[in-house]
Amino acid sequence: MDNFTNQLLNRVKTRFGIPSERQLAKKLGVGESRLRHWRRGTCSMDWNMAFEIADLLQETDQIVVHGLLDDKYENPRLVKALHAGRP
Repeated sequence: MDNFTNQLLNRVKTRFGIPSERQLAKKLGVGESRLRHWRRGTCSMDWNMAFEIADLLQETDQIVVHGLLDDKYENPRLVKALHAGRP
């Protein structure tokens, strides 16, 4: 699954030279099970974790928030309204 969540996680792995999912989970302070759920899209990461990743990657909060909208919300009207407010 190639969504924004996986792109973020992959960028953390690349930036810090992390070779395994186990080490990525450790870097983020989460369990491997939680990481697998994020990867599969069965649940989405919470906003606090998203902001921690933004800090790790030196990304603005806005880029991460707007990137994750489609991953976190299924209501097309909500997503459209939120995207309309993009910086």
